[in-house]
Amino acid sequence: MARRANQSRLLILVFMAFVGCDPQSSAKNKADSTLAHIRTSHEISCGYLIYSPYIRRDANTGQLSGIFYDVMEQIGQNAGLKIRWAEEVGFQNIIPGLDGGRYDVFCGGQWPSSTRAMAETFSQYAFYSTILAWVRTDDDRIHTLADIKRIKARLSVIDGAIEDQISRSDYPELERVSMPDITPFSQNFQNIVTHKADVVFAEPSGVAEFLQNNPGTLRSLGQDNPVRIYGNALTVRKGDMELKEFLDYAVQELVYSGQMDKILAKYELTPDAFPRVARPYQLATQK
Repeated sequence: MARRANQSRLLILVFMAFVGCDPQSSAKNKADSTLAHIRTSHEISCGYLIYSPYIRRDANTGQLSGIFYDVMEQIGQNAGLKIRWAEEVGFQNIIPGLDGGRYDVFCGGQWPSSTRAMAETFSQYAFYSTILAWVRTDDDRIHTLADIKRIKARLSVIDGAIEDQISRSDYPELERVSMPDITPFSQNFQNIVTHKADVVFAEPSGVAEFLQNNPGTLRSLGQDNPVRIYGNALTVRKGDMELKEFLDYAVQELVYSGQMDKILAKYELTPDAFPRVARPYQLATQK
């Protein structure tokens, strides 16, 4: 009986190996299949979020533009792939869209964090963003980050966005004036100007666009004291390492060729709004 039991266990193990029942192997094959599909279809499908200047949409024509629109279209041109802009999503729907296979890449650009890294895999950085605190120009109560807590300021946030995470992490005791995740980010600035909130955390590029039509309404608490510094990355399903590797080299190609710098220059309304990725080498004559 013992001999028959051992033989049965051996047959079961052989059968499992034959059909590929190793969970890790199955997960790997599932992740790797995304790039295999892209190679077959010659197309990358993109999820995106309207967040200027990363992704914009013309109100009249519906045409998309922006930094990451240009980034992905250039990647497609370099690699001989079509870019299909498949689905607009909100901040909280990025991961479900990737996990559900509704698109291959979230192409709107994201700022990786420890929380996001638990559920998503990121490409290497295309450029950087500094996040500053912004208040009304005439608000004499707030001059430093410490003043935010001192006066119990109201924080304008969009659910699931980075400024929401910063608010919850650094200022959990303060009131959050929150909006749904599909709200245009510029509504944060309107909330400050119209006195619905007192502080918003944002990068200079977005504020510069708002100030073009609303000059003199907002001021920062100092560029030398950013609330956060983030790298901007493309996002794939957690563990989709083959696709990540492709995107790493695709982004690297843009940076090293100077194409990334040309794209950023088109949307840079203020100097150093988009800190660049540093060169990975130093010439002997530069020492």
